[in-house]
Amino acid sequence: MRLTRSTRRTLYRYALAALLMIALASMYSHISPSNFTAAEDSLMSGKVVASDGHPLAGVPVRAHRQNSNMAVTVYTNNSGDYSFPGWSDLSAGAHSISIDLPDFEAARRETVTLVTGKTSRADFSLQPREPSIADATASEIVAALPGTNEQKHLFIQCDNCHSLQFALKTPRTKEGWVQIIRRMAGERAASRETPGTRAFGQKKYVEPLAEYLASIRGPGSSDQIPFQLRPRPTGDAATRLVVTEYDIPRAGKADLSILRGDRRYVWPHDIILEPKGPYAYYTDHFSYNLGRLDRRTGEAKEFPYKVLQGMGREGGIIAEGQGRAGNPGGGAHDLAFDPDGNVVFGMGGGTIRFNPRTEEFTPWASGSNMFGMGPGGNVWYLDKGLFKLDLKTGEVKHYTVPDGTDDDTYDMETDPHGRSIMNLYRLGKIGLFDPETERFTAYPTPTPGSGPRRGDMDAQGREWVGLYWAGRIAVFDPNKPEAIKEYPLIPGNEAYTPPFTSPYTVAVDDKNQIVWTNDFNSSRIYRIDMKTGQSTEFFTPSAYEIRDLTVDKYAARPTVWIPGYRPQSRMVKVQVR
Repeated sequence: MRLTRSTRRTLYRYALAALLMIALASMYSHISPSNFTAAEDSLMSGKVVASDGHPLAGVPVRAHRQNSNMAVTVYTNNSGDYSFPGWSDLSAGAHSISIDLPDFEAARRETVTLVTGKTSRADFSLQPREPSIADATASEIVAALPGTNEQKHLFIQCDNCHSLQFALKTPRTKEGWVQIIRRMAGERAASRETPGTRAFGQKKYVEPLAEYLASIRGPGSSDQIPFQLRPRPTGDAATRLVVTEYDIPRAGKADLSILRGDRRYVWPHDIILEPKGPYAYYTDHFSYNLGRLDRRTGEAKEFPYKVLQGMGREGGIIAEGQGRAGNPGGGAHDLAFDPDGNVVFGMGGGTIRFNPRTEEFTPWASGSNMFGMGPGGNVWYLDKGLFKLDLKTGEVKHYTVPDGTDDDTYDMETDPHGRSIMNLYRLGKIGLFDPETERFTAYPTPTPGSGPRRGDMDAQGREWVGLYWAGRIAVFDPNKPEAIKEYPLIPGNEAYTPPFTSPYTVAVDDKNQIVWTNDFNSSRIYRIDMKTGQSTEFFTPSAYEIRDLTVDKYAARPTVWIPGYRPQSRMVKVQVR
């Protein structure tokens, strides 16, 4: 059949369009996500190399706006290139650009003026330097010490209250170390056996830990503390972070000799985000102040409150006289929103509600540091039994659970059915209490003595929890309670072995099907795929001590918020690009 001229022209146009589409597909198939990043609308970009010209990957580049409490950090890729994406919190104006790493000399550009619609550039050539013990994390110190994994695992726990640099500052005899260990653990803990946990603070570990410490820091020993830096993660996924830091009132300065609880400073413990508003609220572990951060402007404000008799430092479990050093408590921990949008937080012996509209506080001399917000806005907590506090009427109802459950539990959540899930820290188990049947059952984690610490609930009602001693996170389904599944932070890493990762807390991102967690002993956070268990390690731009993580469920991209606990304290937003 012979084609008309019009038909031939039409077919010719279709053929040209097809060839063009094939060409474009071939061209863009070679462009990776990293290449797209470079093309983003950016106010600032550059390249970071070593003094020999070799590109450096995984380097945090920090931009601090002058006369502002906000700073934004991005990371270099495998080519040493970095850029601040247009959607980041970096804004036009005068900034200082800096790089601070333990193994390179600090690099800084004091005044770099960023202009809207223009990409400024700052390249860096870093000079190597010998790292200092002041730069080392607990993980890096323990890695270089002699001793068995058992001995090191006990010693690394000392960083819960102070730095290991401070712990090893003074030589002591074995008897002297026994006194210190008992003081730090508290006489109550150091005099009893808790076989389900690897915690140093129990009777059977006092003598062995004292012997180990005397062997490495006894009389006549060197005051030079060895350490071994861990490599920074440099893979593509590990460097695709944008970190925004917000300075807050009473933040203090980093100090390796500071003891936990110095009340001159704020010690932010937990954080929650308004679902549809601009504010983030955070608790202070050692003062009666509720903090509020405006996430749009960075403005931070503290709201002082008063407590009733029996609350705080004088109430609840704290009143039992643990006898521990380092100010073990006093202020608030856990936070939640009630059904009316009020902020509810807990402390020893009490619960407090803050009304954001009137800025008024309502206290109840009933509650605990950790609690679950149940259906209808009821607060469930442990304090010598399980209790339900009705915030509308103030009525408190008691439920019977096994003796010592409050002492064995570190954190708890309440699911939509009103069931309480308890992380039995000292027993290496997950507890489940059903108020309908008033039945309590405890389920052991696959790894014995794992130390379930803080948890978060996903949209399916499953509890995700950090297994602090074992370097894993676990997921517990109350409908299939025996099938607890664990995921290591570092693939293939055995429990209780170097680098002794200790996930203190977790945060669930249902939207992106990931779980965030942290390593308490190093400057690392982790993202774990909820379906595959695949883990991605990230290096934080500063050495945050992390006791809580909160996911922004309404953010356009995976976003988690961190309260930086130890001075220099701050609020931190971490976004994946």
